[in-house]
Amino acid sequence: MVQSALISITGTQQLEGEESESIQLVTEGSYCYEPGYIRFSYVETQMTGLEGVVTTFTIEEEKKVTLRRVGKVNSEMVFELGRIDDSLYEAGPGALMLRVQTKSLAVLMNEHGGIFDLSYSIEVEYATCGLNSYHIEVRAI
Repeated sequence: MVQSALISITGTQQLEGEESESIQLVTEGSYCYEPGYIRFSYVETQMTGLEGVVTTFTIEEEKKVTLRRVGKVNSEMVFELGRIDDSLYEAGPGALMLRVQTKSLAVLMNEHGGIFDLSYSIEVEYATCGLNSYHIEVRAI
């Protein structure tokens, strides 16, 4: 069953050779929990630089995560321990090849919400960029 949710997202990016930078967003979105399947989504804001883009996380069996963005930016990345995922990041007239490798993944969620943590290395056009992470708290309302 899809429910309204309060979603708190902390995204951290550490580029090669630089200090890490974090951004925090608290927003309303939707949340669906079924045993073995979790999905939550929200609309990005101007603060993230992706205003109007719909971001959806789908978690299967607490071990495979798909991050999908739809709007002025379109992308789909799959995260699973031990797996490297190649995908296209479509933004406007061009697209970039992304490669992600999951470093850690933790899911502590139930029908009321919970906590989700993800960290991964990222390459853009086969050049190492750094390490990204998400700490997300979801509360069904």
